Amino acid sequence: MNTPAADAQPSRIHAWFSALKPWPRRGVALAAGALATLGHAPFQLTALYAVALVALVWLLDAAYRRERKLFAAFGVGWWFGLGHLSTGLYWVSSAFLVDSESWGPLWGIPATLALAGGLAIFFGAGCALAMALWTADVRRIAGLALGLFVSEWLRGNILTGFPWLLPGYVWTPGEPISQVASLVGIYGLSLLTLLICASPAAIADRSAAAGMRFAPMIAAGLVLGLGFGWGAQRMAGGPIDPPGAQPIVRVADSGLSQAEKWRYRPDQEWRVLQRYLDVSGSAEDSRASILIWPEGAIPTLNFFQLQNQQFLDALGAGLGDRALVVGLTRCEPGAECDAFMRGETTSANIRLFNSAAVIDGVSGAPRVAQVYDKHHLVPFGEYIPFWSLVSQMNIAPLQRIGAGFVPGAPPARLVVPEAPPAVVLICYEAIFPGMIPRGPERPGWIISVTNDAWFGNGTGPHQHFAMARYRAIEEGLPLARAASGGISAIVDGYGRVIRSTESSAEGAAVEAQLPPTLQETAYAKLGIVLLIGLVFVIAALRFGLALAPARGPKT
Repeated sequence: MNTPAADAQPSRIHAWFSALKPWPRRGVALAAGALATLGHAPFQLTALYAVALVALVWLLDAAYRRERKLFAAFGVGWWFGLGHLSTGLYWVSSAFLVDSESWGPLWGIPATLALAGGLAIFFGAGCALAMALWTADVRRIAGLALGLFVSEWLRGNILTGFPWLLPGYVWTPGEPISQVASLVGIYGLSLLTLLICASPAAIADRSAAAGMRFAPMIAAGLVLGLGFGWGAQRMAGGPIDPPGAQPIVRVADSGLSQAEKWRYRPDQEWRVLQRYLDVSGSAEDSRASILIWPEGAIPTLNFFQLQNQQFLDALGAGLGDRALVVGLTRCEPGAECDAFMRGETTSANIRLFNSAAVIDGVSGAPRVAQVYDKHHLVPFGEYIPFWSLVSQMNIAPLQRIGAGFVPGAPPARLVVPEAPPAVVLICYEAIFPGMIPRGPERPGWIISVTNDAWFGNGTGPHQHFAMARYRAIEEGLPLARAASGGISAIVDGYGRVIRSTESSAEGAAVEAQLPPTLQETAYAKLGIVLLIGLVFVIAALRFGLALAPARGPKT
């Protein structure tokens, strides 16, 4: 019978992986997963991500020799995923420190490990699927790419999804290779990335002819070359600072920490408002006609402050004749909401929305022109799944969240004075591809408001910013991003940063002319069709050569 590449006259590498005992094998998988994290922002060491995937292939080669190969492959994938996600998502524990009075200082680490362990099931399932497609030759590289692609797509969509650290994000946004996302989206780029980065593993296949051992790397090099060349050509068509009549946009962060914003003071809203007005500059000091403040810029249910004439007057004095897009929390007007504002009831009895409002100051008297309510909420952060069941457990911090926010309608175009129509993505929504309206409803730019203060000062804000830049690439739309405790920036439709700043304790702001809207991308027009086509091409690499005779020795 035909044997796997590692079976006949195994290389020293294959022999070493096959000889590993259970716990050392799990340790290697864990370390390889942790190494893969260095491929993502802020490091962007794509070569190390490739090293991690090569190690994963060799671990699965060893699993292929075992009787319970599917079970063994699942274990390898789970430990790899645990290493990858626990190091890549360690910043989740910072959110527990923000509300340490409710959770206590020690909940963050076990909660993060539990999240990583749960999500690692997808990696395990992906490797098990890959094992079902495993072969005795280089076709197993395509099998691995397909298996992990399916599991990563499921991870991004099941139970609202969590598409963080997708393989495609190991390419720095705004560089030539990243432009492939404008054709097949981040999932298509992830599939190609898996195929490219795993291809060097075939070099160790002693049982294959020399030409076949190097064939995957040669093919990967061709794909990289074509992708780089096409991406460079695409980007050459647009200057980074084009002239034109586009408005000047200013994005600002107050610099206040999450804990400080939540600290109760009778004048808190006024204090925070003044901080934002100071960092935004006066109409005379700034050339910007549009200001953007982050998610939840002013604490409490500040929508009602926007209905307070005294508050509006203060806001108008600072805005001048400029427009403002600001993140806020609001509740649905009614008797229950009024009772909550008077302190007579709890948040569990009202309908809360995480929103963004367009404040029109152009006409002279500021008014709330439009409101967008966040559509894609964060599980366990903004709502509790299966709340009717979980509420019976009486876990104090979860009871405090309660049923949480109410989801709004999907993103739609908002009219921003003296600017093209825009779509607002609030925080978590920026990690999901395909949320931008298409066709006649296509906007002219993307506004991203987020509160990255939850993530601390680690890698989380950098990862979040990189993903937001990929939304600009996919859609060919400029991006204006205001981040509390993170990176605020103006980005063009190629994902290139025009201006950016990282928030500081003193607050920070940056302004630039809004880059032009690019032509609707192939992904925006035919994304799902092109992605399915790419999947069929990769599947053909796995199954289309099935009739070719094996080149290795037989036993």
